Amino acid sequence: MIQKVCGIGVVTAGSLHTMPGLTLEVRRGVEMREYRSGSDLLLYLSLLDDEIDQRLALHVETVKASGYASGSGERWALEAAGCWLEPSDALVCYRGAAGTAVIRGGCCVFPLYWRSRGQGVGLATALPVNSGERLSRAGLAGSLAAICLQGSYEPNASDATPLQGWRRVRRGTITEFSAAGTPLRERLVMPGGSSTLPAASEAALADQVRRAISGYGTSQKMVSSAVVELSGGYDSTLAVAPIHTQDTTVHGVSVAFPWYEFRFEEAVQAAVSEALAIPRIVLDGSALLPYAPARDLPRFDEPSVFITGIGHAEAVADFAAQRGAARVYTGHGGDQLFSTDLTSQEAVGPPPARAAFSRPGWRAFREALAQTRMPVWLRRDTACYVYHGRQDVWLKESRGITARTPFADLAVFRAALAWSRHSASQGARPDKSILARACGEWLPAAVLGRKGKVAYDGVWLRAYAVHQEHISRTIEGRAGVLEHIGLSPAWLQRRVRQLADWQPVGDREVIGAYALASWLKAWEVNRVIDVAWE
Repeated sequence: MIQKVCGIGVVTAGSLHTMPGLTLEVRRGVEMREYRSGSDLLLYLSLLDDEIDQRLALHVETVKASGYASGSGERWALEAAGCWLEPSDALVCYRGAAGTAVIRGGCCVFPLYWRSRGQGVGLATALPVNSGERLSRAGLAGSLAAICLQGSYEPNASDATPLQGWRRVRRGTITEFSAAGTPLRERLVMPGGSSTLPAASEAALADQVRRAISGYGTSQKMVSSAVVELSGGYDSTLAVAPIHTQDTTVHGVSVAFPWYEFRFEEAVQAAVSEALAIPRIVLDGSALLPYAPARDLPRFDEPSVFITGIGHAEAVADFAAQRGAARVYTGHGGDQLFSTDLTSQEAVGPPPARAAFSRPGWRAFREALAQTRMPVWLRRDTACYVYHGRQDVWLKESRGITARTPFADLAVFRAALAWSRHSASQGARPDKSILARACGEWLPAAVLGRKGKVAYDGVWLRAYAVHQEHISRTIEGRAGVLEHIGLSPAWLQRRVRQLADWQPVGDREVIGAYALASWLKAWEVNRVIDVAWE
């Protein structure tokens, strides 16, 4: 049932919507709104239930102001819609007999998949992994390649998924389908606008950054209670400081490590907590190292490197749930926006060790590697390398809590891209000095004066020593399936032992295999015969 509010249809999440030529299944936790524009029906999707109406209204207003001509015969301006779509959201434009267009933000925090239904396209915000569909070794190889080469970012260069017949709607694209469900064309979304815009002055940029962060703060006025992960840096501080003057009860949580290299971190975190008047608890980081086992293993749609941090995430989520928090604020994406050149391409590491794969497995993996390295899918100005919120879907579905960062907002991204362009015009690399100039009133002296955070290399090394047995068991328990996909469990086990002994070897293959093995375990695929294969 759809309730009309000011011309916008409010659609209950966790439901199936069918119309001629289109089926859209929306998972629980993802909100959707309808808006009719002439002969087009717009379906706006977001995880942010208390912000979605405001986002859709602003989107419609901005697209119209950018050159859209109203009228019953007009089509929604897809290029303008892509430019002004929030990077964390998605938009489906249904055109009836003319087909369907899907616009997906670059750092969209929920997945979006499609398959041809013969008489139309089927879209879904979740893969039906447990519905008897065949698993795809090529799709799993694509997931593995993304994890090994690009860390925590969702696969994007390849649109193959772990399920045969299902494809991924790539992030940062406008994808058009015919009424029969055939993909017609795909092109990039440019949320930063034209790359030919002149570089602004630093003073003008500081004002743009400040207005963007201030707008983020205003968008949180409906939040009554929240938790913030206070790390003592620019990003987590700006995630909460602009909203702390509102009627929002905020609790802080910090993670402390009892090792020499972190000896100054606790003092900075405590100083930020005191300056912002945010009470906090301190979690023992040595109990929340990467690979700490999950109490309830999440069922992600695809293998995700996020599984290595699930122990930390569960601790923060439990703390938030105990306090009735509606939000968890983080600074995710801050480094990717303001300390990274957004006018350049994302770096891709060297390929993993050939010995980790069988011959056919390496062949499939090499094809996925080639796609991952394609320049068109490495552009940072599409917002595809800002933030990946696989954990946001898990948090919303498992705890009913919404994760929020200012650095996934369109206005903040556009300001950061302008900062990158300005820095390039000056022959310099972007850094967070622009945040200090723009947002100094929100940043305590402890943040402005810190030299930088400690690298987490030692945390990961200690994690292998502590969790060696758990990692090995996870891989060994699905050894036959990993071999079927094309990995070598024996090689992986040796590499785990080397890492646990602090030997100077790479760990990308182990991270990828652990993420894959954990995904198989969550879906109860422990033997090759447990599922059908393509």
